[in-house]
Amino acid sequence: MPQRPQGHPLEPDRTTLSPSSYPMFCPHVTLATVRSGDEVPSGLLANLAKGRQSIRLNFLSLVVGDHYFRSLLVSARPTEDLLALRDEITETLSHLYPRPAPMFPHLSLAYIADEDAEAGERERIAQSLRERGVVVEDESSHTVSLRCGEVCLSGVDLAEIWLVDCEGPVEGWSVRDKISLPGASEVHVMY
Repeated sequence: MPQRPQGHPLEPDRTTLSPSSYPMFCPHVTLATVRSGDEVPSGLLANLAKGRQSIRLNFLSLVVGDHYFRSLLVSARPTEDLLALRDEITETLSHLYPRPAPMFPHLSLAYIADEDAEAGERERIAQSLRERGVVVEDESSHTVSLRCGEVCLSGVDLAEIWLVDCEGPVEGWSVRDKISLPGASEVHVMY
């Protein structure tokens, strides 16, 4: 899986954390998951992309979760286009009993081991991102923006659908297929 760009804003202290905390990955939106080893139909992504344009994902809030794969995320406003894509994936893969993504939709930012979470790491990094202005929350409009260098994003245009094999450690996940939609970011189908 492509790695997060160098110099990312999380800045963990790796000397005191579990090796499974803060694996490098691209922030992504998970639409559905299926068991590893299940055969996904060939041409799945091409069929999903037909007639589809990029999908706008507007951010709502920074969330500290209670599960490794939902450690730190940005919740997002569900749109008709995004829900339609998720529903089409679920329908197409119904024979594989796809599991819906919990807390859908959200943009995953970091995975933090449970033992580090128990020591307060998930809350610490969330507070650090707020204090450093990486996360800017607007309580009056119930939205959040992410500062990425000189740019402050209140959302992204999802422009790719990825099929990712998520077997094993996060940094070993591999992209099995991907297809572009007009736009600037990515949507991931993870399993």
